[in-house]
Amino acid sequence: MDNQLTITKSDYQLFLDAPLHLWTHKHRHSDQSPSEFELHTINQGYEVEEEAQIYLEKYVVNAKERESVQFQDTFLDKAFLARTDGLVYKPKSDSYDLYEIKSSTRNKTEFISDAAFQYFILNKHITVDHVYILHLKKDYVRTSVLEIENLFVADDITEKVHAHLSEIEIKREEALKVALSDSSEGIQGCYKPKSCPCLNLCHPDLPDYSIYNIPRISEKKKRQLLEKGIRNIEDVPSAFPLNEKQRKIVDVAIAKKEYIDKAAIQREFEHFEYPLYFLDYESFLAAIPLFDGYHPQQQVVFQYSLHKLDSDQEEPTHSEHLSITKDDPSTSLVKQLREDIGDRGTVFVWNKAFEITRNKELALIHPAYADFFEDLNHRIYDLGDFIADGHYLHPDFFGSWSIKKVLPVMAPELSYKEMEIAKGDQAMMAWWKIISGELPEEHIEKMKRSLLAYCKLDSYAMVAIFMKLSQLTH
Repeated sequence: MDNQLTITKSDYQLFLDAPLHLWTHKHRHSDQSPSEFELHTINQGYEVEEEAQIYLEKYVVNAKERESVQFQDTFLDKAFLARTDGLVYKPKSDSYDLYEIKSSTRNKTEFISDAAFQYFILNKHITVDHVYILHLKKDYVRTSVLEIENLFVADDITEKVHAHLSEIEIKREEALKVALSDSSEGIQGCYKPKSCPCLNLCHPDLPDYSIYNIPRISEKKKRQLLEKGIRNIEDVPSAFPLNEKQRKIVDVAIAKKEYIDKAAIQREFEHFEYPLYFLDYESFLAAIPLFDGYHPQQQVVFQYSLHKLDSDQEEPTHSEHLSITKDDPSTSLVKQLREDIGDRGTVFVWNKAFEITRNKELALIHPAYADFFEDLNHRIYDLGDFIADGHYLHPDFFGSWSIKKVLPVMAPELSYKEMEIAKGDQAMMAWWKIISGELPEEHIEKMKRSLLAYCKLDSYAMVAIFMKLSQLTH
């Protein structure tokens, strides 16, 4: 290992996530490479940074005081390197203000330690008066043109940074020691295998059904189980403190058989009103709003699939809409949805927080449809709640209520495996490639068909799961 290596703020954040993640990064042992959507998100971050630089130059720097702003300056303190997003120089006091640029719409806890790491290094070389997190303004709404002067907000975090400095001084040395280590032995791994970049190192020989499959189990309880040598969910003691939902998951895993609360399922079914609708949206997440009426980091709904059941004796009918346009795709979408979905009947979705939020946003963007979307939200029922609330559990769900885990168990004849588009982020990128002109013309029709097929399976999957649940009540 190169003894001249440097530790950056990104390295330091990896160390805070888990020391072994930093070691893995520095020694190039990662199991993962970024997905196409993750790379796109990084590029969106660069776009935000470009706009933020213009904002600092035009609306922060005081030209009358001969202030100036510098970008991407590099400072070194032993093995620790800081590359600043923005430094505003104030000649009157011969000092600086540090601006850390973020594409988020809110200030996050990790931003404080990130900025404190930078400040600790800079303070060895220059006088820094204030530290700011410059992030996108959540309540900014685009109208006609992008108004950069209203796009950002700067949060002064100077006091919080100062409170972190003693911790930074200790932990950055620990991070350097980890990075310089020749071996990963004894270096602490993470407690989140689902998002771990080095699964084979952090969680070697992890059981298929482990303690990490217990939903919302705290890191403290994970440590307690690991200290007892328990990794397999089947080994969790009956006396170990878990909430009711968590205990159900563990009991189902140990019993290796499904759990059915028929009475609870029947009670829920009594609330449903025909015709039944099964609705799924696909959307694109844009850091900088693309269209009028949108906020930063708001989802742009470009597609839906809708299955309809008029009675339990009939086959479902299907309607759909995919908007491929450089203008706001929701304009034609809301009109078509209003025609396709009636004014009565239960509307099933999977993870209602997503659809309800999109409907509220669409109501603001298209006020003529505000009453329609308000009524639609009152009719929504989250089909996933049957699993999330523990009314029906199966060991092969592996503690999850994701439709990608539930569908293979409840409707094994349906599958996402052979589909060209099989995940939401892939759908996002497919749509973006089409409307941005990245996709060659000869491939567009095939991509459209793939988008339609994916969204159609999402809504039909709910039909199949609903049918299975209905059978369980008999």
